[in-house]
Parts: sequence; structure tokens; C-alpha cells
Amino acid sequence: MKRKILQSISPIIHPITDLVLERYYKGQLECAPLKEERVLLLAPHVDDETIGAGGTIHQHIKSGAETTVIFLTNGAGSVSDLDQSELIERRRKEAYNVQELLGIQDIRFFDEPDGELASTNSLQARLKEVMEELQPDVVYAPVFVDCHSDHIETGHLLRDTLQQVPQSPKVRLYEINTALPKEEINCVVDITKSFDVKTEAVDIFKSQTIDFDGFLALARYKSRLVEQPNVEVVETFLELDQETFTNRFDAVYGQYAYSEYFKQVNKAATLLLALFKNLSFKQRVYQESKGGTSSS
Repeated sequence: MKRKILQSISPIIHPITDLVLERYYKGQLECAPLKEERVLLLAPHVDDETIGAGGTIHQHIKSGAETTVIFLTNGAGSVSDLDQSELIERRRKEAYNVQELLGIQDIRFFDEPDGELASTNSLQARLKEVMEELQPDVVYAPVFVDCHSDHIETGHLLRDTLQQVPQSPKVRLYEINTALPKEEINCVVDITKSFDVKTEAVDIFKSQTIDFDGFLALARYKSRLVEQPNVEVVETFLELDQETFTNRFDAVYGQYAYSEYFKQVNKAATLLLALFKNLSFKQRVYQESKGGTSSS
């Protein structure tokens, strides 16, 4: 019923969304070159890698980078009509299909229980082993302000593991459920040439009964952050060095139940609500992560 209502009012909502978001994301940033040779992405669930950084991963691979994706949970908690064992198997098949489509050289499954991810000593040891093997130049992980606990715990796992490895890769935080405030975006990647592949990858995820059009729409709206005329679609990140990532993560970890404040950005029809609901609170949390307080 809700989906039918949203479809019926979308002809009214979409022009308003266009107007507001094209203004909101107006900026003067430059697209970042992807020069890293070894790339590691941590995905709490199958599909998070595609939603948050699928185009960027494809661009890395096209530029010759060795790319590894680790799926941390078994995906059993996804919104689906399938029974749990069938869902887990279906999600794994979807991961292999995305691997083939994007050209990802290496995917691994840690198979932690969905919804129960935690930065345990044993999981840190597993990730440490992989990081020492791969020696990544950049590690992608979800932003530390997010409605899903597994997304936050992925950052927690990375934070703890980075303390145990000799290398200091860049940390590039990607958006899934909860978008970054625009002022926090400091890395923009042009995925115009990879957007069709990303869209095709999103279509692979049939095991879930959720919408994905909001994620794709955002990628177009956020192209306004750069002034280059040929940039039509982007993915955006908060890029931090290891020390800054650790300090900012620690400053706000466990302080708030974000699901009480924010709405997921997966639906195009409700993007305005998802982006602006409690935006001032979100901005304050990010300010707190820097060791300061918001002026608002």
C-alpha cells in the first residue's frame, strides 16, 4: 500500500526533489584521481559494496588496481520473503554475480551473524591477516554515523585492526543508509563511465524486498558538487588518515542510537525526508567527532 501511494504522488515529489537537491549539492569540489594500486573494501552485507562504492570500485579495477571485497556477515537478516538458509545462499550467489560484473579480483566471506557484528579479537585477527597479506593503499568502510549497527561495527573492526598492522592506508568512508552532510564530503569520484555497470549490479539484488532507486538518484544529484560539465554521476566519501579516523570514530562511538533519528535513503520518493530529517543533529554529531560542538 505504501509503495502504491508513493508511486501515485511521485510526479509531484520528483520535480520538487530535483529543485531542492540540485541546489543543496551545489559545490566547487574536484573529482579525486584513483591512483591506489591495492584496494580493500569492507562490506557489512552483500550489496553495501555496490550501493556505496560500486562505481568507484569499477573505476579502480579499470585503472589496474588489485581489489578485494570482504563481506563480513552472512546476510541472513536482510528484508526478504526467503527462508534464512535460502537467503544466505542467494546472497552469496549475488556476491559472485557482482564480482563477475564489476571485475573484482578477490572476494571473501567472513560469515558473521547478520545484525550481530562486533569487533571481537578473533575477527580482528582474521582481518589483520588479510591486511598484512594485501597491504592495501586504501580501505573503504561505511561512515560511522549510520542507522545499522553492522555498518558502524564495520568501522569499529577496522579501527581496532589498524592499531595492529604496520601499514597506514587511507580510510575512505562510504555512505549506505545514512548520507554524509554535504560539508563532510571531501572526496568525490566521477563514476559517469561506470554508472551503467553500477545500475546493472544493483539489479542483481533480487533477494531483498527493498527499493534501490534512491541510492542511484543521489549519485546524480551529488554530481552538482563538482563544476566539471562532463561529470554526470559521482560517489562521495569522507577520506581520513588513520589517526584522524580513529579519533573521530572514538569521539562518537556508542553515544547515539541513530535509527531513532534518521531515515534510510533507499527510496527516491522520500529522499528529501531522508536527507533533511534531523540534519542539524547529524551535523552536530560530525562536529563532535572532530572534538568540537556545533554552533547550531
